[in-house]
Amino acid sequence: MRKARPSFLILSGSILFFILTFLFTLFVHLQFVTLSKTLLFLIPLVSGIFAYTIFYYIIKRFLQYRMSLIYRSIQTLENEQRNDQSIDELVAQGEQDVVEWKQKRNQEIEKLKEQAAFRKEFLGNLAHELKTPVFSIQGYIDSLLDGGMDDPAILKTFLERASKSTERMTHILEDLDQLTKLELERMPLDIRSFDLSDLVRETFDSLELIAKEKNFRLTKDVSDPFCYVNADRNKLAQVLLNLTINAISYGKEGGTLCVSIVQIEDTYNIQFKDDGDGIEPQHLPRLFERFYRVEKSRNRNEGGSGLGLAIVKHIIESHGQQIQVSSTVGIGTTFTFGLSKSKATGPVSSRGIPLK
Repeated sequence: MRKARPSFLILSGSILFFILTFLFTLFVHLQFVTLSKTLLFLIPLVSGIFAYTIFYYIIKRFLQYRMSLIYRSIQTLENEQRNDQSIDELVAQGEQDVVEWKQKRNQEIEKLKEQAAFRKEFLGNLAHELKTPVFSIQGYIDSLLDGGMDDPAILKTFLERASKSTERMTHILEDLDQLTKLELERMPLDIRSFDLSDLVRETFDSLELIAKEKNFRLTKDVSDPFCYVNADRNKLAQVLLNLTINAISYGKEGGTLCVSIVQIEDTYNIQFKDDGDGIEPQHLPRLFERFYRVEKSRNRNEGGSGLGLAIVKHIIESHGQQIQVSSTVGIGTTFTFGLSKSKATGPVSSRGIPLK
Protein backbone atom coordinates (compact mmCIF):
# COMPACT_ATOMS: atom_id res chain seq x y z
CA MET A 1 0.00 0.00 0.00
CA ARG A 2 1.41 3.35 -1.08
CA LYS A 3 1.90 5.90 1.68
CA ALA A 4 0.25 9.32 1.33
CA ARG A 5 2.62 12.24 0.95
CA PRO A 6 2.68 14.66 3.95
CA SER A 7 1.98 17.68 1.75
CA PHE A 8 -1.13 15.93 0.37
CA LEU A 9 -2.37 15.27 3.89
CA ILE A 10 -1.85 18.93 4.83
CA LEU A 11 -3.64 20.02 1.64
CA SER A 12 -6.54 17.68 2.40
CA GLY A 13 -6.81 19.10 5.90
CA SER A 14 -6.70 22.65 4.53
CA ILE A 15 -9.48 21.88 2.02
CA LEU A 16 -11.57 20.43 4.85
CA PHE A 17 -10.87 23.58 6.87
CA PHE A 18 -11.88 25.68 3.82
CA ILE A 19 -15.17 23.80 3.55
CA LEU A 20 -15.94 24.18 7.25
CA THR A 21 -15.08 27.90 7.13
CA PHE A 22 -17.28 28.33 4.07
CA LEU A 23 -20.20 26.63 5.83
CA PHE A 24 -19.68 28.79 8.92
CA THR A 25 -19.46 31.96 6.81
CA LEU A 26 -22.62 30.95 4.95
CA PHE A 27 -24.39 30.39 8.29
CA VAL A 28 -23.35 33.86 9.51
CA HIS A 29 -24.47 35.34 6.16
CA LEU A 30 -27.92 33.74 6.42
CA GLN A 31 -28.53 34.26 10.13
CA PHE A 32 -26.73 37.37 11.25
CA VAL A 33 -24.88 39.60 8.77
CA THR A 34 -25.44 39.85 5.05
CA LEU A 35 -22.14 39.45 3.20
CA SER A 36 -21.25 40.12 -0.39
CA LYS A 37 -20.57 37.19 -2.70
CA THR A 38 -16.90 38.21 -2.83
CA LEU A 39 -16.48 38.03 0.95
CA LEU A 40 -18.56 34.88 1.08
CA PHE A 41 -15.90 33.05 -0.94
CA LEU A 42 -12.81 35.16 -0.09
CA ILE A 43 -12.96 34.57 3.69
CA PRO A 44 -12.93 30.72 3.44
CA LEU A 45 -10.28 30.85 0.69
CA VAL A 46 -7.94 33.06 2.70
CA SER A 47 -8.55 30.90 5.79
CA GLY A 48 -7.72 27.72 3.85
CA ILE A 49 -4.50 29.17 2.41
CA PHE A 50 -3.52 30.50 5.82
CA ALA A 51 -4.22 27.12 7.44
CA TYR A 52 -2.14 25.29 4.79
CA THR A 53 0.82 27.68 5.24
CA ILE A 54 0.76 27.52 9.03
CA PHE A 55 0.37 23.74 9.19
CA TYR A 56 3.09 23.22 6.55
CA TYR A 57 5.57 25.48 8.35
CA ILE A 58 4.87 24.12 11.84
CA ILE A 59 5.03 20.45 10.78
CA LYS A 60 8.20 21.02 8.73
CA ARG A 61 9.95 22.74 11.65
CA PHE A 62 8.78 19.96 13.97
CA LEU A 63 10.06 17.25 11.65
CA GLN A 64 13.39 19.02 11.12
CA TYR A 65 13.91 19.34 14.84
CA ARG A 66 12.92 15.77 15.74
CA MET A 67 14.81 14.18 12.86
CA SER A 68 17.88 16.22 13.71
CA LEU A 69 17.78 14.66 17.18
CA ILE A 70 17.45 11.22 15.62
CA TYR A 71 20.44 11.80 13.34
CA ARG A 72 22.51 13.00 16.27
CA SER A 73 21.54 9.92 18.30
CA ILE A 74 22.74 7.58 15.54
CA GLN A 75 25.79 9.76 14.81
CA THR A 76 25.02 10.57 11.18
CA LEU A 77 25.31 14.34 11.31
CA GLU A 78 26.43 14.48 7.69
CA ASN A 79 22.91 13.47 6.63
CA GLU A 80 21.02 16.24 8.43
CA GLN A 81 18.31 17.87 6.31
CA ARG A 82 18.76 21.23 4.64
CA ASN A 83 16.27 24.05 5.09
CA ASP A 84 15.55 24.18 1.36
CA GLN A 85 14.06 20.69 1.35
CA SER A 86 10.32 20.35 1.00
CA ILE A 87 8.40 18.45 3.61
CA ASP A 88 7.95 15.50 1.21
CA GLU A 89 11.69 15.43 0.49
CA LEU A 90 12.34 15.71 4.21
CA VAL A 91 10.26 12.65 5.04
CA ALA A 92 11.47 10.64 2.01
CA GLN A 93 15.12 11.37 2.87
CA GLY A 94 14.49 10.37 6.46
CA GLU A 95 12.93 7.07 5.42
CA GLN A 96 15.79 6.34 3.03
CA ASP A 97 18.42 7.17 5.67
CA VAL A 98 16.71 4.91 8.20
CA VAL A 99 16.68 2.01 5.73
CA GLU A 100 20.37 2.55 4.89
CA TRP A 101 21.26 2.88 8.56
CA LYS A 102 19.41 -0.36 9.35
CA GLN A 103 21.24 -2.18 6.55
CA LYS A 104 24.61 -0.90 7.77
CA ARG A 105 23.85 -1.92 11.34
CA ASN A 106 22.79 -5.40 10.19
CA GLN A 107 26.00 -5.72 8.18
CA GLU A 108 28.05 -4.58 11.17
CA ILE A 109 26.27 -7.06 13.42
CA GLU A 110 26.92 -9.90 10.98
CA LYS A 111 30.56 -8.85 10.69
CA LEU A 112 30.93 -8.74 14.47
CA LYS A 113 29.40 -12.20 14.73
CA GLU A 114 31.84 -13.51 12.13
CA GLN A 115 34.76 -11.86 13.92
CA ALA A 116 33.64 -13.31 17.25
CA ALA A 117 33.37 -16.78 15.73
CA PHE A 118 36.76 -16.39 14.05
CA ARG A 119 38.32 -15.15 17.31
CA LYS A 120 36.99 -18.15 19.22
CA GLU A 121 38.22 -20.56 16.56
CA PHE A 122 41.58 -18.79 16.37
CA LEU A 123 42.11 -18.95 20.14
CA GLY A 124 41.13 -22.61 20.12
CA ASN A 125 43.57 -23.36 17.29
CA LEU A 126 46.33 -21.37 18.97
CA ALA A 127 45.82 -23.24 22.23
CA HIS A 128 45.89 -26.54 20.34
CA GLU A 129 49.08 -25.61 18.47
CA LEU A 130 50.90 -24.58 21.66
CA LYS A 131 49.49 -27.36 23.83
CA THR A 132 51.35 -30.15 21.99
CA PRO A 133 54.92 -28.78 22.45
CA VAL A 134 54.19 -27.57 25.98
CA PHE A 135 52.87 -30.97 27.06
CA SER A 136 55.88 -32.63 25.43
CA ILE A 137 58.30 -30.39 27.30
CA GLN A 138 56.43 -30.96 30.54
CA GLY A 139 56.46 -34.73 30.01
CA TYR A 140 60.20 -34.87 29.36
CA ILE A 141 60.97 -32.67 32.37
CA ASP A 142 58.76 -34.76 34.67
CA SER A 143 60.45 -37.94 33.43
CA LEU A 144 63.87 -36.48 34.15
CA LEU A 145 62.82 -35.34 37.63
CA ASP A 146 61.46 -38.82 38.35
CA GLY A 147 64.91 -40.34 37.92
CA GLY A 148 65.73 -40.05 34.25
CA MET A 149 68.55 -37.64 35.02
CA ASP A 150 70.60 -40.47 36.44
CA ASP A 151 70.94 -42.04 33.01
CA PRO A 152 73.15 -39.85 30.76
CA ALA A 153 71.69 -41.34 27.56
CA ILE A 154 68.09 -40.68 28.64
CA LEU A 155 69.05 -37.22 29.89
CA LYS A 156 70.54 -36.23 26.53
CA THR A 157 67.68 -37.73 24.49
CA PHE A 158 64.94 -36.07 26.53
CA LEU A 159 66.70 -32.69 26.54
CA GLU A 160 67.07 -32.86 22.74
CA ARG A 161 63.37 -33.67 22.36
CA ALA A 162 62.41 -30.89 24.74
CA SER A 163 64.63 -28.52 22.76
CA LYS A 164 62.84 -29.44 19.52
CA SER A 165 59.46 -28.79 21.15
CA THR A 166 60.74 -25.44 22.39
CA GLU A 167 61.93 -24.58 18.88
CA ARG A 168 58.51 -25.44 17.46
CA MET A 169 56.76 -23.22 20.01
CA THR A 170 59.23 -20.39 19.32
CA HIS A 171 58.59 -20.78 15.59
CA ILE A 172 54.83 -20.46 16.12
CA LEU A 173 55.25 -17.30 18.21
CA GLU A 174 57.69 -15.75 15.71
CA ASP A 175 55.27 -16.43 12.84
CA LEU A 176 52.41 -14.92 14.84
CA ASP A 177 54.50 -11.83 15.56
CA GLN A 178 55.44 -11.48 11.89
CA LEU A 179 51.84 -11.96 10.75
CA THR A 180 50.62 -9.32 13.21
CA LYS A 181 53.21 -6.83 11.95
CA LEU A 182 52.24 -7.56 8.34
CA GLU A 183 48.56 -7.02 9.11
CA LEU A 184 49.28 -3.75 10.92
CA GLU A 185 51.70 -2.69 8.16
CA ARG A 186 54.49 -2.26 10.71
CA MET A 187 56.99 -4.28 8.69
CA PRO A 188 58.57 -2.05 6.00
CA LEU A 189 59.36 -3.51 2.58
CA ASP A 190 62.84 -3.34 1.07
CA ILE A 191 61.78 -2.96 -2.56
CA ARG A 192 64.52 -3.44 -5.13
CA SER A 193 65.17 -5.16 -8.45
CA PHE A 194 66.27 -8.81 -8.41
CA ASP A 195 66.05 -11.93 -10.56
CA LEU A 196 63.03 -13.97 -9.44
CA SER A 197 64.20 -16.99 -11.43
CA ASP A 198 67.42 -17.04 -9.42
CA LEU A 199 65.44 -16.88 -6.17
CA VAL A 200 63.36 -19.89 -7.27
CA ARG A 201 66.59 -21.81 -7.94
CA GLU A 202 67.92 -20.92 -4.47
CA THR A 203 64.66 -22.11 -2.90
CA PHE A 204 64.82 -25.43 -4.73
CA ASP A 205 68.47 -25.90 -3.69
CA SER A 206 67.65 -25.31 -0.02
CA LEU A 207 64.88 -27.93 -0.09
CA GLU A 208 66.67 -30.48 -2.25
CA LEU A 209 67.30 -32.98 0.56
CA ILE A 210 63.70 -32.76 1.84
CA ALA A 211 62.38 -33.32 -1.69
CA LYS A 212 64.66 -36.33 -2.24
CA GLU A 213 63.24 -38.04 0.86
CA LYS A 214 59.86 -38.25 -0.92
CA ASN A 215 61.33 -38.62 -4.40
CA PHE A 216 59.65 -35.28 -5.12
CA ARG A 217 60.60 -33.38 -8.29
CA LEU A 218 60.98 -29.57 -8.25
CA THR A 219 60.91 -27.98 -11.71
CA LYS A 220 60.60 -24.48 -13.09
CA ASP A 221 59.35 -23.10 -16.40
CA VAL A 222 60.59 -19.56 -17.06
CA SER A 223 59.67 -17.50 -20.13
CA ASP A 224 62.76 -15.25 -19.96
CA PRO A 225 66.41 -16.02 -19.09
CA PHE A 226 66.22 -13.32 -16.42
CA CYS A 227 63.02 -12.27 -14.64
CA TYR A 228 63.76 -9.03 -12.81
CA VAL A 229 60.96 -7.89 -10.49
CA ASN A 230 60.51 -5.03 -8.03
CA ALA A 231 59.86 -6.62 -4.63
CA ASP A 232 61.29 -7.38 -1.21
CA ARG A 233 63.65 -10.28 -1.91
CA ASN A 234 63.74 -11.63 1.65
CA LYS A 235 59.98 -11.66 2.02
CA LEU A 236 59.47 -13.17 -1.43
CA ALA A 237 61.97 -15.86 -0.44
CA GLN A 238 59.66 -16.71 2.47
CA VAL A 239 56.69 -16.89 0.08
CA LEU A 240 58.50 -19.28 -2.27
CA LEU A 241 59.78 -21.34 0.65
CA ASN A 242 56.34 -21.72 2.27
CA LEU A 243 54.56 -22.63 -0.98
CA THR A 244 57.27 -25.14 -1.94
CA ILE A 245 57.34 -26.76 1.51
CA ASN A 246 53.53 -27.07 1.42
CA ALA A 247 53.69 -28.80 -1.95
CA ILE A 248 56.31 -31.26 -0.68
CA SER A 249 54.70 -31.88 2.74
CA TYR A 250 51.18 -32.49 1.43
CA GLY A 251 52.19 -33.92 -1.94
CA LYS A 252 52.27 -37.58 -2.84
CA GLU A 253 55.33 -39.79 -3.02
CA GLY A 254 57.09 -39.20 -6.33
CA GLY A 255 55.05 -36.05 -6.97
CA THR A 256 56.01 -32.94 -8.89
CA LEU A 257 55.89 -29.18 -8.33
CA CYS A 258 56.33 -26.88 -11.31
CA VAL A 259 56.96 -23.17 -10.76
CA SER A 260 56.27 -21.17 -13.92
CA ILE A 261 57.08 -17.49 -14.47
CA VAL A 262 55.39 -15.84 -17.46
CA GLN A 263 55.58 -12.17 -18.42
CA ILE A 264 52.23 -10.49 -19.08
CA GLU A 265 52.76 -6.84 -20.06
CA ASP A 266 54.43 -5.14 -17.05
CA THR A 267 53.79 -8.04 -14.68
CA TYR A 268 55.29 -11.46 -14.11
CA ASN A 269 52.66 -14.12 -13.44
CA ILE A 270 53.96 -16.80 -11.05
CA GLN A 271 52.29 -20.21 -10.70
CA PHE A 272 52.98 -23.01 -8.22
CA LYS A 273 51.34 -26.10 -9.70
CA ASP A 274 51.54 -29.52 -8.06
CA ASP A 275 50.02 -32.91 -8.86
CA GLY A 276 48.96 -33.78 -5.32
CA ASP A 277 45.63 -34.98 -3.97
CA GLY A 278 44.01 -31.58 -4.43
CA ILE A 279 41.73 -29.65 -2.07
CA GLU A 280 37.96 -29.93 -1.86
CA PRO A 281 36.07 -26.74 -2.94
CA GLN A 282 34.57 -26.01 0.51
CA HIS A 283 38.08 -25.56 1.98
CA LEU A 284 39.42 -23.09 -0.59
CA PRO A 285 37.81 -19.87 0.81
CA ARG A 286 39.42 -20.50 4.22
CA LEU A 287 42.77 -21.80 3.04
CA PHE A 288 44.65 -18.60 3.97
CA GLU A 289 43.23 -18.34 7.50
CA ARG A 290 45.51 -18.71 10.51
CA PHE A 291 45.92 -22.33 11.64
CA TYR A 292 43.25 -23.54 9.22
CA ARG A 293 43.98 -27.10 8.14
CA VAL A 294 42.24 -28.98 5.36
CA GLU A 295 42.85 -32.32 7.06
CA LYS A 296 41.53 -31.93 10.58
CA SER A 297 42.87 -35.34 11.53
CA ARG A 298 46.41 -34.47 10.46
CA ASN A 299 48.97 -34.68 13.20
CA ARG A 300 49.78 -31.16 14.40
CA ASN A 301 53.42 -32.11 14.69
CA GLU A 302 53.61 -32.45 10.91
CA GLY A 303 54.31 -29.42 8.76
CA GLY A 304 55.00 -25.94 10.04
CA SER A 305 53.24 -23.56 12.38
CA GLY A 306 49.97 -23.51 10.45
CA LEU A 307 50.54 -19.84 9.63
CA GLY A 308 52.51 -20.23 6.40
CA LEU A 309 49.73 -19.51 3.92
CA ALA A 310 48.40 -16.62 6.02
CA ILE A 311 51.87 -15.05 5.93
CA VAL A 312 52.13 -15.71 2.18
CA LYS A 313 48.83 -13.93 1.59
CA HIS A 314 49.82 -10.84 3.57
CA ILE A 315 53.27 -10.58 1.97
CA ILE A 316 51.75 -10.73 -1.52
CA GLU A 317 49.08 -8.18 -0.59
CA SER A 318 51.73 -5.86 0.90
CA HIS A 319 53.22 -5.79 -2.62
CA GLY A 320 49.88 -4.59 -4.00
CA GLN A 321 49.03 -7.98 -5.53
CA GLN A 322 46.59 -10.81 -4.87
CA ILE A 323 47.14 -14.55 -4.58
CA GLN A 324 44.58 -17.02 -5.93
CA VAL A 325 44.24 -20.75 -5.46
CA SER A 326 42.50 -23.31 -7.62
CA SER A 327 42.37 -27.03 -7.02
CA THR A 328 40.83 -30.23 -8.36
CA VAL A 329 40.60 -33.28 -6.14
CA GLY A 330 42.84 -36.02 -7.46
CA ILE A 331 44.63 -33.74 -9.93
CA GLY A 332 46.45 -31.06 -7.95
CA THR A 333 46.53 -27.50 -6.68
CA THR A 334 47.72 -24.25 -8.23
CA PHE A 335 48.67 -21.03 -6.43
CA THR A 336 48.93 -17.94 -8.63
CA PHE A 337 50.13 -14.40 -7.96
CA GLY A 338 51.77 -11.53 -9.81
CA LEU A 339 54.75 -9.23 -9.29
CA SER A 340 55.63 -5.96 -10.99
CA LYS A 341 58.29 -6.26 -13.68
CA SER A 342 61.40 -4.21 -12.96
CA LYS A 343 62.48 -1.49 -15.40
CA ALA A 344 66.07 -2.30 -14.50
CA THR A 345 67.82 -5.07 -16.41
CA GLY A 346 69.76 -6.24 -13.38
CA PRO A 347 69.82 -6.24 -9.57
CA VAL A 348 69.92 -2.89 -7.77
CA SER A 349 70.49 -1.72 -4.22
CA SER A 350 67.85 -0.19 -1.98
CA ARG A 351 68.91 3.21 -3.38
CA GLY A 352 68.44 2.04 -6.97
CA ILE A 353 72.17 1.69 -7.67
CA PRO A 354 73.01 -1.20 -10.06
CA LEU A 355 74.91 -4.02 -8.33
CA LYS A 356 76.42 -5.40 -11.51
